[in-house]
Amino acid sequence: MINNEDIKKIEKIIKYKFINKELLKNSLLHSSIYRKQKIKNNQKSISEYERLEFLGDRVLGLSIAYLIYNNFPEYNEGKMSIKLSYLVKKNFLYKISYKLSLYKFIKISNDQKINLKNNKSIQADTLESLIGAIFLDGGFEKSLKFIKKIWSEYIVDEDLKINDPKTILQELSQGKSKLLPIYKLKEKIGPSHSPIFKVSVNCLHLKEVTGKGNSKREAEKDAARNFMIKYKLINEK
Repeated sequence: MINNEDIKKIEKIIKYKFINKELLKNSLLHSSIYRKQKIKNNQKSISEYERLEFLGDRVLGLSIAYLIYNNFPEYNEGKMSIKLSYLVKKNFLYKISYKLSLYKFIKISNDQKINLKNNKSIQADTLESLIGAIFLDGGFEKSLKFIKKIWSEYIVDEDLKINDPKTILQELSQGKSKLLPIYKLKEKIGPSHSPIFKVSVNCLHLKEVTGKGNSKREAEKDAARNFMIKYKLINEK
């Protein structure tokens, strides 16, 4: 399904030449193809695409964590976690995958009526699958080199900051505990035209912290900011 001409094009784009071309092919054969084969042949069919995606996800996470650690010696664990979460999230992977034009080479079942160019999920998954294939083909050093080359400009870009405290805390909480922060309205005081809201936030199995604001949302932001400062998840500045 993926011809030699396509293989040459992909290798030129990613600047990596596979020793085992089957790994590259498998990384681009979407799992819908395997499911169709399974039904057609009435037998078990394991998707190498999904297995490579699983592996690539772990290789990517370790590689980005390593690069952040080396590039930002002044970062504490909290700031490293925030940057890591941002650089490996699905939307960001889609951005990288689109830039590499992987959508031109992904193969899906004919039964799937999908516009690959705009499908964020499949493009992100395929990028992880490709990283898994590079890891198996050339080892960690080669996969790290590929990731460093593609991600380097984004890792060192300090403009790529998430300034909303609620978003930052959500990224941290999901990364560490797979759970979302819980916000509760504790109090609403003052006149109706100018109320003051007091909100608490609880996450990461730590004691709740409160914040105040002229709206519930502003109070939640203040609570999230106070939570991260109190538990030294970010610097106060």
